[in-house]
Amino acid sequence: MNNRISSRSGSPVYPDSYYAATAAEAPGDPALAGDMTADVCIVGGGMTGLSAALELSLQGFSVVLLDAEAMAWGASGRAGGQLIVGYGATPQAMEQLMGREDAREAFQISVDALQLVRDRISEYRIDCDLVAGQAELAARPEHMDEFRETCELLAGEYNYSLQMLDREQLREQLDSPVYHGAWFDPRGGHLHPLNYAQGLARAAREAGAQLFSATRVLDIQQGSSPRVVTSGGRVHCRQVVVAANAYLANLLPGIEKRILPVGSYICATRPLGAQAGELIRNNMAVADSKHLTSYYRMSADGRLLFGGRTGLTQKQPANLQQVMRARIKHIFPQLPDPQFDYCWGGNIAVTMNRMPDIGRLGNNLYYAHGFSGHGILMANMAGKLMAQAIAGEAGRFDLFGRIRHRNYPGGTYLRKPGLALAMLYFALRDLTG
Repeated sequence: MNNRISSRSGSPVYPDSYYAATAAEAPGDPALAGDMTADVCIVGGGMTGLSAALELSLQGFSVVLLDAEAMAWGASGRAGGQLIVGYGATPQAMEQLMGREDAREAFQISVDALQLVRDRISEYRIDCDLVAGQAELAARPEHMDEFRETCELLAGEYNYSLQMLDREQLREQLDSPVYHGAWFDPRGGHLHPLNYAQGLARAAREAGAQLFSATRVLDIQQGSSPRVVTSGGRVHCRQVVVAANAYLANLLPGIEKRILPVGSYICATRPLGAQAGELIRNNMAVADSKHLTSYYRMSADGRLLFGGRTGLTQKQPANLQQVMRARIKHIFPQLPDPQFDYCWGGNIAVTMNRMPDIGRLGNNLYYAHGFSGHGILMANMAGKLMAQAIAGEAGRFDLFGRIRHRNYPGGTYLRKPGLALAMLYFALRDLTG
């Protein structure tokens, strides 16, 4: 086979964001030109694909990774950057879905994912502004009862302790009058996601993986000897890993119905100076308990990075700055007119049950997506689990394969309007309880 590679004129451009503006200098990966062979072809250069590429390369597999844009161009390079143990589903919901034994193992996997990210940052010397501490804030008084139940379950059955903070204790750390308390995880935290992902890409390259950007996959021809087809060439391989998440784009039509691409948006204020340390005194990352959640944290240079969902659609609202400004003014009335230097968005993938969809088709195509807002940790772990399964160690991978996932109702044309109506309902519930 011809293994010639070439660069596209002009490297893929990252969407304008605070992360892109402060990213470390990343080498431009070439576009695929011609045919190649590899043990494994990975489709998608976000944290899931890069994690799989690193793990597989370390185990001696030849790896080719293809991305339509640049490494971490999608959610991996635009996310809130929060390190949140667990899943979008509560432990109680997980037990109903999976049974207690599998639920406990799945939760432990998320705890191990936190350590995996920390270990990689240390081992590969990734400069990504890692900070400890993460909390979920009670937007309504009754949410505190739910928090207590979850904390008691985790401490008693899952060997994981969170700290309950009442209103006064929370106010000592977060200078906002609107919350009724929180649970706090000192082991969680936050980081600069694009710099972390670029560090992961560097580690994968150094381990021997071949990374190609500006290479859109047009077709995956399954079978005993799969072929991954692009406009510039083909990759012949033994195994395929699909790690495209919200940007799957009909590559796996039957699987795509299980996820809904949802827009999530972030605005970065101008540097707040000394006031930055007064808003969040312990520098934790936080997310509130509303259906249309808000999540925020301080950047390394003292900006408030404030994000949230405005609905279950992919369309960025025209009044995004006004929406985010109103939310900030409600939470932090001492910031009456926050000014933004950057506003951006991107798609995350949400499943019906809020658990990641990780599995395989046949015996040589693996996929992972649908992290439902918990992607920093679980995307990294999903890549490792797929690599382990390919290497013959599939126990933890198969645990996720036992989870039953439902298709979103309504088909291609009706499911998004239907979910938009559901989000209107949830927005009203946030207002009225």
